[in-house]
Amino acid sequence: MRFQPIEKLMISEAAWQYAAASRIDPRLVFAHPEILENRPQSSRYYLGIALLSQKQVQQLAASVVGWEDGSRRSKVSPYNALKVARLYNSVISSIIEDSSDWSLENGYRNIIATMGIRLDGMYRNKIGQMAEELIKTRIAEWLGGQGLVRERVDSGRYLLHDDYEMLYGSEPDIRFDRHDKTVATIEIKGGKDPAGALERLGAMRKSFAETPAGCTNILIAGVVTAEMRARLDEIGVVKVFLLGDLSIDGPRWEEFLREMFHHIVRIA
Repeated sequence: MRFQPIEKLMISEAAWQYAAASRIDPRLVFAHPEILENRPQSSRYYLGIALLSQKQVQQLAASVVGWEDGSRRSKVSPYNALKVARLYNSVISSIIEDSSDWSLENGYRNIIATMGIRLDGMYRNKIGQMAEELIKTRIAEWLGGQGLVRERVDSGRYLLHDDYEMLYGSEPDIRFDRHDKTVATIEIKGGKDPAGALERLGAMRKSFAETPAGCTNILIAGVVTAEMRARLDEIGVVKVFLLGDLSIDGPRWEEFLREMFHHIVRIA
């Protein structure tokens, strides 16, 4: 495996000389297309040293998601391996040149930092999925316990009394139809980070914008900020409930059931 000429791999002369003077194996610092071809999962290592995200790499070179999680079945092409290696090396070279005392330990810290960011994102997504499943399960179990389900077509479709139909999906998470008309929707946003509240609101706005006139839109949220509350009023969200209040039996859970199945979907 040859790194020369380094210009072909987008490794700067200054960064190369710095690594050589520090007696660091170049394979531990710079990406080589042969390494990426033969061991695609090594992309995660160089991506971390370069402090890049998978999305950035996809936009600038090629998608490496399948490389890193092992889901890719076909061999990485030499063309894409070279594109990705050149991207990693150009960024890594800049990082080394801009630092007066760069070391391999710095690179390892970068890897840990990018892993932390990725894990944080995965954790937040998992919270949202768990919140959605919790509420859907609680509603289905309550309806079944009250004898209000005429037929369970599958795990995502329930035929209720008085010709109502409950459908589980996404955008919205829960939809209630009657005579082919959507009567109500529920969006579940379980994230509790206030900084991401408006981002979650944006996704919800898109979902609610597609509901017909007269449809009642309900939000179940992990957190609601003052700014979010003001914007919810603008887009016609009738009722907002906090996830923590609906995850256990209590007055707010009873209020939600009464609002949902006595005043809106009138079957209880």
